[in-house]
Amino acid sequence: MKKCFYLMMTLVCMTGSICANPVPRIKGRLVEAGSNQPIDFADILLMSGDNATPAYQSLPESDGRFVLSDVRDGTYTLLVRLIGFDVYTRPDIILDASTTTLDLGVIEMKALEIGLAEVEVVAGKKQIIYKLDKKVIEASGNLLAGGGSAVDILENTPSIRVDAEGEVSFRGSSGFAVYVDGKPSVFSGTQALQQIPSGQIENIEIITTPSARHDTGGDVGIINIVTKRDSREGFGGMVNVAGSTLLSRNVDFLVNSRTGRSQWHFGGNWADRLLKSDFDQDKTTSVNGLSTHSHSSGPRSSNNFNYSLKGGWLYSLPNTSLSADLEGGYGGRIRQGDLDYSEEHPDVARIDYFSRDYYHIDETYLLGSVGLDHNFNDRGHRLTSLFYLKYGGDALEYFQSDLFDGNVDRSRLGKPYDVFKDAKANYEATEKRGSNLAPASSGSAYEDDHRQMGHRAYEDEYRWTVRANVDYVYPYRPTGRIEAGYQYYSYLEDGDYSMEFWNPEEKKFIFRKDDAIYDNFFYFQNGINSLYAIVADAYKAFSWQAGLRAEHTHRVLRSDVPEADRTYNDLHLFPSVHLGLTLPGEQQLMASYSRRITRPDLFYMEPYITYRDFYSAEIGNPDIRNEFINSFELNYKKNVGNAALSATVFHRRRADKIERLRIPYESAIRAGVTLDSMANVGDDYSSGIEFNGQMQATRRWNTAVNGSLYHYRVVNKLLRDARDESSANYDITLNNALDAGRYTRIQLDANFVGPSVTTQGRTDAFWYVNLAIRQQFLNRRLSGTLSVRDLLHSARYASNITTADLRSVTKIRPAYPLITLTLSYTFNNFRAKEQQAKEDRDLFEGTRH
Repeated sequence: MKKCFYLMMTLVCMTGSICANPVPRIKGRLVEAGSNQPIDFADILLMSGDNATPAYQSLPESDGRFVLSDVRDGTYTLLVRLIGFDVYTRPDIILDASTTTLDLGVIEMKALEIGLAEVEVVAGKKQIIYKLDKKVIEASGNLLAGGGSAVDILENTPSIRVDAEGEVSFRGSSGFAVYVDGKPSVFSGTQALQQIPSGQIENIEIITTPSARHDTGGDVGIINIVTKRDSREGFGGMVNVAGSTLLSRNVDFLVNSRTGRSQWHFGGNWADRLLKSDFDQDKTTSVNGLSTHSHSSGPRSSNNFNYSLKGGWLYSLPNTSLSADLEGGYGGRIRQGDLDYSEEHPDVARIDYFSRDYYHIDETYLLGSVGLDHNFNDRGHRLTSLFYLKYGGDALEYFQSDLFDGNVDRSRLGKPYDVFKDAKANYEATEKRGSNLAPASSGSAYEDDHRQMGHRAYEDEYRWTVRANVDYVYPYRPTGRIEAGYQYYSYLEDGDYSMEFWNPEEKKFIFRKDDAIYDNFFYFQNGINSLYAIVADAYKAFSWQAGLRAEHTHRVLRSDVPEADRTYNDLHLFPSVHLGLTLPGEQQLMASYSRRITRPDLFYMEPYITYRDFYSAEIGNPDIRNEFINSFELNYKKNVGNAALSATVFHRRRADKIERLRIPYESAIRAGVTLDSMANVGDDYSSGIEFNGQMQATRRWNTAVNGSLYHYRVVNKLLRDARDESSANYDITLNNALDAGRYTRIQLDANFVGPSVTTQGRTDAFWYVNLAIRQQFLNRRLSGTLSVRDLLHSARYASNITTADLRSVTKIRPAYPLITLTLSYTFNNFRAKEQQAKEDRDLFEGTRH
């Protein structure tokens, strides 16, 4: 840590001396014609005479402003290029001894788009845009995005993987923070990405080495979802409707109006995103010399649902803008499995069962934010502030598992959702902390006669999230700025956990109150105070940014479980450095470093047992420690005519890696149960390269290749029976878009996902192909997209966990076919800045069982 800090300071001092007193000669600001929205990722080229190589190059800032410094006297032509827009040309720019700084004012870039900006891009936009401190994923042209979510957009991004249960990982880690328009998302992690409809997404920003201005949570960085807004004068809107052969369905809408200084928007979303898979698992456990072999197989399904409404208002004064946003809804996840079980012990005949497990987590939420943005002048001197509040109430996490004898008539069993509703109503009607807890409804007499074992678990909770920040930017010269800010963040969760088990003698469920791991009160609060400072500057083709963030964390865990209470206080420093160099021949080189942290969530620490199914239990670890991550990146980018090439070399070291471990469990219920928990298993290292190539092969054919190749190594420091593991990880996506007619486009994607490892085993490689066809009607106001996932039914998920006392082999095959039809309609020429969405590797269900 100290070495990294000293290195950063040395770089700052070196670049500070190199960048002394640059002289700005030309400045201006790029905006999109019609909307007046700033453009912050165009190539700004200053050409001299007939020379085809730019004499000077630059990139705009986030507000569209740009500066060309230390330009020699002479006559030049300014070119501004951005795929999807007309090339802006301004000839006869004359600089002489009398010229100090030439202000070109506002330059309006005209989009090469007809009618709806996000329906057809005549000159295809770049799929991935690289900036100094982030990459921007543009997905408006991705047909497979229709009816999907943010997960679907990210799947074609290098190093992004989606496992068999739809969980997203990036460079081997699922530790990323999710924001929506710069504010914390309603949910967290993968669930947050799954709940955001693609039709309302403008673009996705991936910040792998965040600067000091950003939160430090998330070991692989931040994913920020930028939603659509139409900032033009007048009224407009859009509606998206989608359905699939798996009975997924989605309806979302967004309307926007702007009159003078006032702008408002209103939208809604009704989504049920279903996954279905065939599941097969073979397990052998050994506990105290007793060996148990079990086999389970059958269908698994899940539903990520969200029903919400949102609205917002923006009022713009000449130098100040005020904003307010409000969103409310009901969302969560359902997971279900109907599995045939067989169990064998030495010298004991095989026993067959039928298991039905059901998991339901939901939350009614309300969140709001108010913001103030004040510009002291038109040179970037500004002050911004934001207050964010979210409440999650009426939240229940429910686990249900029943084990019936093998010859049960399944058609006579109650529907899991009906059982859940009865159990929930019965639970809520009792005093949850009293001594008279009523038993859950056991179902029909037929079920009671055939039920061998069963349990119900209830986690009743509420959550508060508060975030407030103030950020200040002072440009001390045209090319340099100082940033500073303060942020307060607090997350609080309070609730009860109760569990009941089937009593075969009394034929009813009985709550276990004899052990706190089955009946428990919990309280969790995580508070963070942060201060940061950043200095940034540029000299000719060289730009740099260095920052430091200090965070104090206060974390409290309280529980009924003996000796499980924990209190944590600590202060940590997080440096960051970003360097950029524009080279001749439309080339760019960028280097960056940042230090990150993964703080344990309550899920990691919960000291009580829950069951995912009858043979799979989970428990948290209150002693889990923070992960600390050091990330380095070097990015190269080059434009060659209509093609764009980029490559990123990265190295990440993570100390005290948090990983889910599986061990045999000496359960009081039955043998053969495995227990999952979280632990700091050691350190891991990821080193490799990501690449992206985009080319317009012909007038009607656009192609792109995304891929990654990296070496992953885990150094085990915890398990005696585990060893260090390493693997070569790779994945490749080939995307082809063909304009088959004026209103018809075809997209074909081929995906290959390589193997990966953990400290306990490995996951095999798999591949799949997707196809989509889009047809536009009514002068492109209406579009219909038909997509087929896993066209050749080739996707297979297989994982193998092997330790001294456990062997577990899991195989999952997604339901087939998965066909989705999406209809999109826009009115009054609604136009968003961009959009995004899709759904590719989110194919499987059941990987965590």
